[in-house]
Order: sequence, then structure tokens, then C-alpha cells
Amino acid sequence: MAAEAAGRDDATAGPADCTEMEERLKEENMKADLEASLPAGQEEFAIRCRDVCRSYGKLKVLSNLNLTVPQGHIYGLLGPSGCGKTTLLKCIVGTLKISRGRITVLGKPPAFPGHDVPGKMVGYMPQELALYNEFTISDTLTFFGRIHGLTSKETQARMDFLVDFLDLPQKQSLVRNLRIWQHLVEIVKTGKVSVIITTHYIEEARQANVVGLMRNGHLLAEGPPDAVMKQHSATTLEHAFLQLCETSDQIDSKRGSSPQSGPLETSQSFESGRDESRPILGIEQGAAEEVHKYSADWKVRARHMLPKWRNIAALMIKTFVRMKRMPGSLCFHFLLPVIQISLICLCVGGDPKGIQVAVVNNETSPSAYSQSLLSFLDNSSVHQVPLSHTDAFDGIYNGEYWGVIGFGKNFTSYLTKRMIQRQVSREVVDGGSVHVWLDLTNRQIAFMLQKKLHDAFQAFVENKLGGMSYLVALPIKFEEPIYGSLNTDFTTFVTPGAVLSITFYLAVGLTALSFVLERKEGLLDRCWVAGVSSLETMLAHLFSQLFVISVQIILLLLFILLVFKMPNEGSLALVIILIVLQGVTGISFGLVISAAIDDEQSANQAALGIFYPNLIISGIIWPVECIPYPLRYISLALPQTYASEALRCIMYRGWGLSRMMVWRGFAVTLGWNTFFLILATVILKLRT
Repeated sequence: MAAEAAGRDDATAGPADCTEMEERLKEENMKADLEASLPAGQEEFAIRCRDVCRSYGKLKVLSNLNLTVPQGHIYGLLGPSGCGKTTLLKCIVGTLKISRGRITVLGKPPAFPGHDVPGKMVGYMPQELALYNEFTISDTLTFFGRIHGLTSKETQARMDFLVDFLDLPQKQSLVRNLRIWQHLVEIVKTGKVSVIITTHYIEEARQANVVGLMRNGHLLAEGPPDAVMKQHSATTLEHAFLQLCETSDQIDSKRGSSPQSGPLETSQSFESGRDESRPILGIEQGAAEEVHKYSADWKVRARHMLPKWRNIAALMIKTFVRMKRMPGSLCFHFLLPVIQISLICLCVGGDPKGIQVAVVNNETSPSAYSQSLLSFLDNSSVHQVPLSHTDAFDGIYNGEYWGVIGFGKNFTSYLTKRMIQRQVSREVVDGGSVHVWLDLTNRQIAFMLQKKLHDAFQAFVENKLGGMSYLVALPIKFEEPIYGSLNTDFTTFVTPGAVLSITFYLAVGLTALSFVLERKEGLLDRCWVAGVSSLETMLAHLFSQLFVISVQIILLLLFILLVFKMPNEGSLALVIILIVLQGVTGISFGLVISAAIDDEQSANQAALGIFYPNLIISGIIWPVECIPYPLRYISLALPQTYASEALRCIMYRGWGLSRMMVWRGFAVTLGWNTFFLILATVILKLRT
């Protein structure tokens, strides 16, 4: 190889002057080749990177990198995977900040206030296809036209041109792989457009005007493809790149350091005294470059910071088009909360039915009080099984029955004496009592059996004694309830919190997954490079998901109010507003998850990991008053604890915002919503 031959000549020649002369001669020849390939006006550069450094923690990705892209050229940025190409591109388009150095794109630093980079002055296609597969070609071009501020007429004109020029299929065909090289060659012919293409397939970039060969965060060479190959006597770009890598390794080994571990400061070659941060070949920049200071007035900075409704509208329309293309998924999102609340209302909080209870009745007379009392027992809930004493207890020990009800052989006479005589013996008291043995492993069933027996006895006493029933009744009278009704069941308690929880966590899952998938597929990167800010992205998603939430809430309320007859004594408007706010809070929390997490599996785990603790300690399925005190403080700080209490107060007590328990639920919900939105914005800013 040529590099190996040059190394042997250096060793035999002895003086370092020969090596320096050879290096300089090669560089001068290459510069001449490069200048011959550039058009007039080569002093205009689209992109200039000087001493650019970028690190991720202790990992140095770009180290004192210098790169120049002439105006009106295709620039092929070549190198193996992981050498820093994608990081450099993100720094150039302004979605990633550099650690040190300076970059100018079309005359100003990227992300400078008032400069449309990122924005309509740059286009970007990441490594992935990064297009919405469910979009047609027309949908795709219309969406990006809106983001770049084109009118409908301009978008249509560009669409017609591209479909004809690129020989694309019909505009209503779905997006797949499109051909782009021919189009790239044509658009740079005007001299007003420059293109950077990154690839690790080196020979793919032979059509580029200028190539930059990159390795370990350094630019090894920069120049026209033919000139790079000629300088290294190589027949292919890949062969030239291999020689450059070997030369770089030899220099690093003489220094005693590796490219990854070297300092970020500019280093000098032992052999030639050349600045190793500069590529071997490059465009002449002169002895010194003037560092410009850029400034923008407060109005420009304000416009730069404020969200653009044009971008928000484009993103919202994009979301609605995607929904339209996936009707099955949309119907699932609409019906899922209805299915969930229906299951809760049908399966949670109702009285158990068909409970098997053994009855040991030692009275045989049909007119006995025991038979009359058992007739008042609710047969829909309690299924009576007459058994002997031995069989009944064998059955309950074997788990066949939930309880045993026993009557003595003299139950009727003893109970009569208890009701008539003022003083009776212990034997009469015991013989005139109903004896019940329960399996208390299921508290709900045991509590129901106790209540049903109590109700049956009260009905029996009223039937036998009529107006004298007060003689054997408990001296406690429960009046008409202040709120609610005497037949209120546990379902009534659970439903308001369940509605809020369903709305909140469906919004969390939908938002977290959609953002994570769009980032993973490179779709968010494309939008950000087009000038869409993270705040605009979040607001567009928030507004578009309000449509889904609104339909879900309407269906939920129709079912709980009309189908399951849940009472609502208060303002329906307050009920709807509180549920909507909880949905928005769920969207905001989903944005936090998607901003902090990069893969869908971890996002799902985060959402599910938070769901169950919140469900348990938010007072949704069990009263907050039952929670022990150290944990109760955490419960009261959660987004749904006070909100669930407020919704119950509105629906069952008819209270309004003048009551502290109601407005507190709204205030806490708004507070969490604001906190999540700010946190998501900060995380996205830090990560981009």
C-alpha cells in the first residue's frame, strides 16, 4: 500500500524535511484539484464547522472537528457507524448543542433567534425512512409543506413537480421507499442549495461533489472523491479511507494515545507539524478567520420563543389524518373506557349472589318461628341448604358453605318467652337465639350474610308483632340519609374515582407510546429540524388528544348516568370539566414519560409501575381514611386523591366550586398538569 511505502521511505531517508516536503506537496496538489472542481464564488460556504467538540458525559464523540461545505454542492460525510456522523448532523441543524467550538449554517449559528435553522431553510432525512407509513404521498408532502409555511397553492405546485420529476406513483399511494439521488443532483445545480449525505457505505457517495472521511470524531480528509483517491493512489474511496485510517493509527501509536482517549485540545503531528484537527485535504480558509458576533433584538427573540400556531395546526392535522387512516385503533380507544367502566359497574361493589349456606333446623313444625324467619331471608343472595349438624359442619370445613345457621328444637317457645316475659333464664335466652357460624376468610361475603340475617329478623319481628315490634327492636333508628340513599352500594363509591383513573391512564399510555415511537422512527427529528419546537409538539398533541378524550368522556357519562343509573345531583358541566382536566393531566404525564424514555417497553413499564400504586392509595377503591398516616400524606399529594373526592361531592352531594372539597380537587389537578408540562418541556430541552 502507498502509506506503507511512504513509511518505509521515511525510515530510510532519515531527515524529517523529506517527509514534510512530501506531505506539503501532496496537500498542495490536492488543494489544486479541489479548487479546479469548485465553481466561481467558492468563497461562499453553506456550512462551516470550526473546532467543534461534543461529549456525552465522558464519551467524546466529536473532537476539534473542522468541516466546510461549499454552496451548491453535494457533500458526502463518510465513515463507519458510531464515528459521530449523526451527532455532527444534529449539531449542524440545531437540534443538538455543541460542547465547544462554533458552527455557522447559511451565515449564522443554528438555532439563532430569527434564523430559520432549524426551520424552512434546512431539510433533514434521518437514518430511518422517518415517514408516516399510513400517509399517502400527498398527505406527506402537504404536512411538511404546512410546517415550512407554504400556502396550499405553493404546496400543490411543489407536489406536482416532485411527483412528475421523481416519477413517483400516484399521490394517493402510501409512502414506501422513494428514489432521491437524481433529485439531489438536480436541486444543487442552481448553486443555491447544498446537501450533506452521511453513510457508512463509502462507495455510495461517489456522486457527491465533496466528501469528508470521518473516524472517531475526527475528519481525516476532505475533498472531491477523485482527488482523495488520487492522493492515495487508490482505485476506490474505501481503499483511500483504509489508508487514512492506517496513517491515523500510526500517528496515534507514536503519540502513545488513542483517538478516543486523547484530549479535546488541538494536537500537532510529530512528523509534519500540521494541525491534526484539520483534515488532510480541505478548502483554504486563510491564516485566520474572523469570529463574527451575532445579535438579535428583543422582538425577534420573542418571536423565536413563542409557539407558532402554523406549526401547531400542521401537527394537529397530521394527527387527525393518522387517526383517519387507523379507524380500528380509533374505535378501540373510544370503546376501551366504556368497556372498563362497564366491567367495574357490573363486577365491583354489588351484593354476592347464590351464596351457599347450610341450615340446621331442629324444629319440625311448619308453623315454627324458625321456618317463618328463614322465609324472610333473601333467596337471591343466600341459597339455603338444609342439613344435619354433622354434614353442615363437615361442609363448611371443606369450603362447601360460607356459613351455618342453627335453630334449637325449642326455638319457637323460647323466643316467645323472651318476647313476653320480663325476665328469663340463660337457657331460654340461648335456646331462643339464632346461632350462626361464618367463614370469615371473605369479609365481603360474611358482611353480606350478617346484613341479610339482620334484615330478615327485622322483617320477621314486624310480621309477628306488628305495632309491638319496637319491644324487641334495637333502640337505634337510622333516619333518612343527608346525602345518598339507604340502598347505596359500594359501586357508587368506586365509580367516580374509576372514571378519573381510566381517563388519566388511557391518556398516559396513548401519549407516552406515540411520542416514543415517533422519536424511535426519526419522525420527531424531522419535525424539529423543520423548525417545530418541543413546546409546539406538546401543545399540538395536547389539543389533538382532547378530541379523543372528549369522545371518551361523553361515552363514559352516557353509560354511568343512563345505563347504570349513577346519581348526579350537581352540575354536569363541573363533572365534565374535572374529567377533562384529569385527561389533560394524563397527557402531560405521558409527555414526561416519553421525554425521559426512549423505548416503548420501558415507557409501558413506567406507566404500569405507577398505575397500581396510584390506584391503591388514591382513595379510588378504598377510603383514604383507611390508609395509615405516613402513607396517607403521600396519598393526599397524588393527582387523583382530591380529584376523586371532588367528583363524589359534585355528583352525590350536589356541591359547587364554593365548597373547599370541590375547588381543592380542581386546584390540585391544575397544579399537577402545570408541573408535568413544565417538567416535560425542561427534559426535552435538555435532551435536544
